Amino acid sequence: MLIMGKNSHIGVDESGKGDYFGYLVAAGVLSDDESEKKLRQLGVKDSKKLLDAAALKMAVQVKKVCRYEIVKISPEKYNSLYKKFGPKGLNKLLAWCHARVIENILEKNECDYVITDKFGDERFLKDALMEKGKKIKVVQMVRA
Repeated sequence: MLIMGKNSHIGVDESGKGDYFGYLVAAGVLSDDESEKKLRQLGVKDSKKLLDAAALKMAVQVKKVCRYEIVKISPEKYNSLYKKFGPKGLNKLLAWCHARVIENILEKNECDYVITDKFGDERFLKDALMEKGKKIKVVQMVRA
């Protein structure tokens, strides 16, 4: 198990909604003060402020600097899961994806807290987390 340095945290977000045109992808990165300095040197910032080519090139470098996890859901799987989650299905599905990323990172690493985008009622993510995720501080913020 990797124990990160000072101020270690996981950042999680998703891209796409997966229902028709592509995958729903949730990704998380484990970072600490040391790796954060390296990420800043690489120019890492909100992907909405980067050209696609720059973000793709940067992703290769981020994977070398940080532990990460990616969950991909195909359009077909998305549609079946969406039905399974019932009312408010999209937010519950997003919570399930974020929780899987968090749990996968925590399975092999320790850290202080998690920061994730707030996309609905905070209970959705809290309910989707399993054993390790329920023990860690989770901060949900709009446009995190």
